[in-house]
Amino acid sequence: MGSKRESIVPLTRWQYFTKTLYHDPAAKTEFVYDKVIYAKSEELQRIEEGNRRINGLLLVLLCLVFLSAIKWQNIFFIVGCMAAIVAGEIVRLFRLPKDIRAHLADTGRRKR
Repeated sequence: MGSKRESIVPLTRWQYFTKTLYHDPAAKTEFVYDKVIYAKSEELQRIEEGNRRINGLLLVLLCLVFLSAIKWQNIFFIVGCMAAIVAGEIVRLFRLPKDIRAHLADTGRRKR
């Protein structure tokens, strides 16, 4: 299903962000889209490394929210921290280049 949709929709910053959301993109130097394996540019790898740090801080904030919510039970604190986490994810998204395809080079390899 995803591959059929990928053939129709061009790769955007949002699509790249959502495809790399649930794993660490900084750990890989390649990216697969529409069964094509792309090599990432040095700049994109540097940006992803910075995003890794932001993601780590957001995870620590989420743990603090969970632990403090048990003790304080203050909804305003929880909502404020959740808003900070959402803002952090938005920052991660907008740190990626607008033209993500310019930072990907086709390796000539295909994924089966």
